[in-house]
Amino acid sequence: MKYLKKEMKLENPLAFWTHFDKQDRLFFYNPLTGELIIGAIRWRTFAEGESYQNYDLVFSARTFFQSVRDPKWAGLGNETIAFKYYYVEKDGKQLLYYPEQAPKEEICGLEDRETKSVRHTYTIADDDYPQWQELFTNVKQEISLKNVDKVVISREVKISCATTVHVESVLKSLREKNPDSFVFAYAKEGRTFLGATPEILVQKADDEIISYALAGTIPRNAIDEGTQMEILLNDPKNLHEHRIVRDTIADVMKKYCAEVWIDETRILTLKNLYHLKTRLGAKDRSLLTDWVTRLHPTPALGGNPVGPALDIIAREEKHERGMYAAPLGIMDQNGNGIFVAGIRSALIQDNMVYAYTGCGIVEGSDCLEEYIETNDKLRTILEGLVP
Repeated sequence: MKYLKKEMKLENPLAFWTHFDKQDRLFFYNPLTGELIIGAIRWRTFAEGESYQNYDLVFSARTFFQSVRDPKWAGLGNETIAFKYYYVEKDGKQLLYYPEQAPKEEICGLEDRETKSVRHTYTIADDDYPQWQELFTNVKQEISLKNVDKVVISREVKISCATTVHVESVLKSLREKNPDSFVFAYAKEGRTFLGATPEILVQKADDEIISYALAGTIPRNAIDEGTQMEILLNDPKNLHEHRIVRDTIADVMKKYCAEVWIDETRILTLKNLYHLKTRLGAKDRSLLTDWVTRLHPTPALGGNPVGPALDIIAREEKHERGMYAAPLGIMDQNGNGIFVAGIRSALIQDNMVYAYTGCGIVEGSDCLEEYIETNDKLRTILEGLVP
């Protein structure tokens, strides 16, 4: 089904999100292109392998593991959706995508109102460091036995707010405070999974496939940024962790492509952190979703080797990852698009925020240092709650 398009003008794009507050919705901001897409009202859900030809835009999301047991994650992820309406902003132009037979009352009355900034009062659940120590110790034992080289472990941090979470305010804050990150949200049945991720899993433009190794982290020190960057670029533990991710992605690409190129490793600068980042690419005409399946989870999200690492995570982590660290993205009808990893993220339901944060454990990892790193990453969500 082809969409009709017409120009529109909103001073505050989040007004479009707010207008459809009782419907399933999507928010996706791409900092590489400056494109913002907001989708509203589930129109078509595609079966696995079903063509979405003639649908200008579709949203697709998966869960980290194929099965989900925790009720709060029920029905979220593992779906590809076309929304009935899209607000698309790019290159200073705003477009409304809509079907020809769309009821006028659904879009009528859209009020271009400002999104207020809400300062949420919140309480974080009891200290989880003892549980982290147990998880870390068990994983380090697997590494010392040479069963794995790396395992990415995570925390579920339960945050209780004094009032219902104002999702629009959180999205506004995430956009303002994380201009170089992909800001996303998926709202369904009273729950919203959102975040500001720096990590691209894979992107496709015609026959070009690009992925990124993102691993190796250090806190950002605004006072002496040059020194911090130099430390990260020369730190043996972080370089080892990064090489595992880079080489694994390269090996996957080489299975399907005759020629793979690998850029120089650089520093990715975020609001609170620095990461090591390497860009990899190849020529291939396979479907973007095929590449998502081939690459997820990279060692930056699961571990290495991937099979044993995932077995350890499933056995040792006590919480459900759901869509955390899983692929989500936007595609056009030609199969071009981008998938990112749902990290620096949280699931919001009523007044509860379930925030997720993790880090890669390798032979040289220290328990307390890694826990502090997860707290640094958690700041993305906490700062979103307090503009």
